[in-house]
Amino acid sequence: MKFRWKIFFLCIGIYLFTLTITGVVVTEKTYNDLLTKEINRCLKEQSNVYKNSVLYLMVNQKQLDEKVDLGSYSQRIVNMFEDENSYIEIYKDNGEIIAPKESVFNFDRSEELKSALNGKRNYILRREKDRHYIFTNQSFEADNKKIILSYIKDITEIDKQKIGQYAFFFEVGIIGLMIITAITGTISKMMIKPIENLTDVTYNITKGNYKDRVKVTNRDEIGILAGRFNTMADEIESKITQLEIESQKKQRFIDNLAHELRTPLTSIIGYAELLMKIKYDEQTFHKGLNYIYFEGSRMLKLINTLMKMIIAREDPFCIFEQNAMPILVDIAEIMKIKCSEKNITLELEGEDVRLPLDKDMIKAVFINLIDNSIKASKENSKIILGIGKKHEEIYLYVKDFGKGMAEEEIAKVTEPFYRVDKSRSRKEGGVGLGLALSSEIIRRHNAKLKIESKVNEGTVVKIIF
Repeated sequence: MKFRWKIFFLCIGIYLFTLTITGVVVTEKTYNDLLTKEINRCLKEQSNVYKNSVLYLMVNQKQLDEKVDLGSYSQRIVNMFEDENSYIEIYKDNGEIIAPKESVFNFDRSEELKSALNGKRNYILRREKDRHYIFTNQSFEADNKKIILSYIKDITEIDKQKIGQYAFFFEVGIIGLMIITAITGTISKMMIKPIENLTDVTYNITKGNYKDRVKVTNRDEIGILAGRFNTMADEIESKITQLEIESQKKQRFIDNLAHELRTPLTSIIGYAELLMKIKYDEQTFHKGLNYIYFEGSRMLKLINTLMKMIIAREDPFCIFEQNAMPILVDIAEIMKIKCSEKNITLELEGEDVRLPLDKDMIKAVFINLIDNSIKASKENSKIILGIGKKHEEIYLYVKDFGKGMAEEEIAKVTEPFYRVDKSRSRKEGGVGLGLALSSEIIRRHNAKLKIESKVNEGTVVKIIF
C-alpha cells in the first residue's frame, strides 16, 4: 500500500474511532443523566401519591367513623392518580392485587412487594414489550391491615431520545466522513508530492542523471530531507566526477607508461636486430650501442622514478620540526653547478622559519623544481629560491622568469608523464614524473602545491604549509 493511502486511511480511522468514542460517551452520559432525573421525578411523584393516599384514607375514616372498604378506596386512588404514562397498583400484604382488578404486567413481583412491607420505599427498573418502566413500592396501614402502594412510571421516552441521539451522531458522522475524506485526500496528496518528487529524482540518479535535483518548496521535515538529499546528490556527483577524472588520469598513465616503455624497447630491439644482421662496422656498432645504452638508461630512470613514487606513498617519512633556510642553502649549493651551465643565478630570499619536514625528501622536491626552472629559463637569467609568509600561511617557493605555462596546462603538469614541451623533455632525458613524485611527497607533508604561471613571464611554484 502506498504511503499516501496509509496516511488517508489512518486519518479516516482516527476520525471514526474518535467520533464513535465521543458519540458513545456523550450519548450514554446524557442518557444516564436523564434516567437519574427521571428516577428522582418518579420518586417525588410516588411520594406525593403516597401522601395524598394516606391523607385521603385518614379523611375518609374520620368522616365515616367506620371501617373503610379497601376495594373501593383502592380503586378511587387508582382513578385519581393514574394517567397515560403512570400506573397505580395496590396490593394486600400477601401479594394479592386489590386495584385494579388485574395487573397489566405479566411478571412476578412478589419479592419487591414483600421487601416493601417493612415500610421502606424501594424501586426497580424493568423492560417489557419494548417499554421501559420504573416500579416504586411502599406500604402503609389501612383498617389495621398493611397495603402496598405500587407506582409505575413509563420512561420509554428517554430510551427513544437515546436512540435518536445515536442516529444524530451517525448522520453527523456520515457528513463529517465525506468532508474529512475530501480534506484528507487533498492534504495527503499535497504532503506526499515532495516525497514522490524525491522518489523520481532518486530513480533518475540511479539511471545516471546525476544533475537532477529535488525542488525544495518548504522548510518542514520533508523540506529539510529534500535539502539534505540535494547536498548528498551534490557530493555524489562531485565524487563521481572525481572518480571519472581519476579514471581518465589512470588511463592516461597506463597509455603513457605503455608509450614510454614501447618507444625505447622499439629502438633497442630495432638496433639489436640491425647489429645482428649487418657485418661488423665499428662506427655503426658504436652508434647502435649508444642508442641501446641511452634508451636502456632512460627505461631504468623511468623504473627508478616509479619506484620512488611507490616508496613516497608507502614508506614512513622522517618528519620533524626544523629550520627551513639551512635546507634551502644546501639545495642552492647542490644546484649551482647545474645553473652555471646556462649562466643562471640562483638567489635565496626570505627569513628562516621552523617547519615539519623530511629533509631528504624536501631536497628531492626542490632539486626537481629547480631543474625544471633551469630547463624553462633562458641563459643569463635568474631563479629565486625562498621562504614567504602571507597571513597565517608559510610557504617555500621556486620562482623563474622563463617560458611559463598556459592556464590549461597548470592543472595537468602534476600528472604522470605529462610534458609541457614534449620534444625538449625527451631530448633532455625527462620522463614526466618529477612533479608527480614531488606532489606525492608534498601531500605526505600535509602541505599543498600551488603553481602560478604566465606564458613568457615565468613560473612560481609554492609549497604551502
